[in-house]
Amino acid sequence: MKIIRLKTNRVVNPLGFDLGKPRFSYTVTDTNGKKQVAARYVVALDDEFQDVVFDSETRKDINSLAFELQLELIPRCRYFWRVEVWTDNGEHATSETAWFETAKLNEAWKGTWITPKFDKTIHPVLKKSLLLKGPVASARVYVCGLGLYELYINGLKAGNEFLTPNFNNYHKWLQYQTYDVTELLQTGQNEISVRLGNGLYKGRFGFDGHSSEIYGNTFALLYEMVVTYKDGSTEIIVSNDSWTAEQSQIISGNLYDGEIYDATFQASESYPVREVELGYDRLKARLSLPVVIKEKRKPLEVIHTPAGETVLDMGQNMVGWIEYRTNAPKGSIIRLQYGEVLQEGNFYRDNLRTAMAEHQFTADGRETLVRPYFTYYGFRYVKVEGWIGQLNSEDFTGCVLYSDLDDTGHFETDNPLINRLFQNAKWGQKGNFLDVPTDCPQRDERMGWTGDAQVFSGTACFNMDSYAFFNKYCFDLGSEQEERQGEVPVVVPAVNVREGGSSAWGDASVIIPWNVYLHYGDVAILHQQFESMKGWADYIIKKDTTQADVDYGR
Repeated sequence: MKIIRLKTNRVVNPLGFDLGKPRFSYTVTDTNGKKQVAARYVVALDDEFQDVVFDSETRKDINSLAFELQLELIPRCRYFWRVEVWTDNGEHATSETAWFETAKLNEAWKGTWITPKFDKTIHPVLKKSLLLKGPVASARVYVCGLGLYELYINGLKAGNEFLTPNFNNYHKWLQYQTYDVTELLQTGQNEISVRLGNGLYKGRFGFDGHSSEIYGNTFALLYEMVVTYKDGSTEIIVSNDSWTAEQSQIISGNLYDGEIYDATFQASESYPVREVELGYDRLKARLSLPVVIKEKRKPLEVIHTPAGETVLDMGQNMVGWIEYRTNAPKGSIIRLQYGEVLQEGNFYRDNLRTAMAEHQFTADGRETLVRPYFTYYGFRYVKVEGWIGQLNSEDFTGCVLYSDLDDTGHFETDNPLINRLFQNAKWGQKGNFLDVPTDCPQRDERMGWTGDAQVFSGTACFNMDSYAFFNKYCFDLGSEQEERQGEVPVVVPAVNVREGGSSAWGDASVIIPWNVYLHYGDVAILHQQFESMKGWADYIIKKDTTQADVDYGR
């Protein structure tokens, strides 16, 4: 008998999430028992369980779906937990240790929002040098960068996720992330750098494809690093006017058009930063699952089209990007263009509308692993231009990018066409579950249509553990309703789309949380979404009553 899939709020070992009242779940496997007869949870401040802060004691009423921890949490603290289970045939097992770590909770921020003192269209890198006085026992960074950011310490990327702080209704709430950077720091001199990109926050985005600065018009960073030394002392490094800014090697970029990156550009000037008043009221510890590289694929073949193009065929419509290693001569320009289909054997992408969907890299002569930073693509085919020498498919890797969802559902028959149909649905989920359940990940749209999301929500929950994913999306949906008197927008985040209030799309506010509850048995999402669900029902009743008054002249 084994106890597996230990999760807190349906997330494995969550670091810095907004957990509310944490809820534990697990799965029992390799057992001859027919049912669980008792269980016991223990929570401690150490992984040896010497400092126990909660013990449920052995109880019959504990289920494996959602046990709510009754414990007052403290900020920036890691809690360790395990569960014991007894079955009706006398089997007994104790799980491995799981953990969760709180973010800042109600702690006040010590850092200030900063922005570079140069043109707001220039992609910046914000920097800070610091001297650490001794060996580091632990270090955490609490950070939000707008529009998108990547954090580096001593030249190494913090974490394995991309496109943070993710996509949500920035008008109402801003997610901050927590990173364990203990292993990136060293005694003595250290260098912090944060790249910033446009993203949905200030870049080109929206249903018309031409809007920008929907949520804000300046890059900004809020940063706080808490360092605990091995002698027990602590130090806090924060964002303030002591930081500096440089122009990034990312010359331009947005989610629709891709990026232009010039490795030959070397910033010759360092600029000051200034504090910017963005406030702290909107800040909230993350709800979004990390967006990570879930799979890697090699091209099936290199196609030479009738038009003379060189095209990589990935063999599958996917979302993410191509990474490649090159030592092309300095000044060489390599351009990748992304598309979904071939037409008459040639590369085709008119269906992308105004989205350029490309990546341009200017080489500096050194061997480099190339990838984009603040964009992604929906594609099967990639046209390669400017490659020096013989192009080999082994030089390229397709990185499949989506929210960190666990596979849970499998379906297989003796009919390969039916099996392919199921795989197509699953690939559709992989391609469209990049923090927001989008309708399409390739063209100048990529928005979270509520109608599409609710229709697919049951299938999504069968295919993958989608509780945390939909929990965040539903929270965002509710935030959009607050200023619409219960009306549900047709897309969430609503960006620059005003439309809302229709059946199917608006019904997402009720159907999605209900489907999530049915699949996972965790009532917490219904508690969270109750006002949203009620708001939609009240909106419909009011709308119908008002229309009836008009129709009957009342």
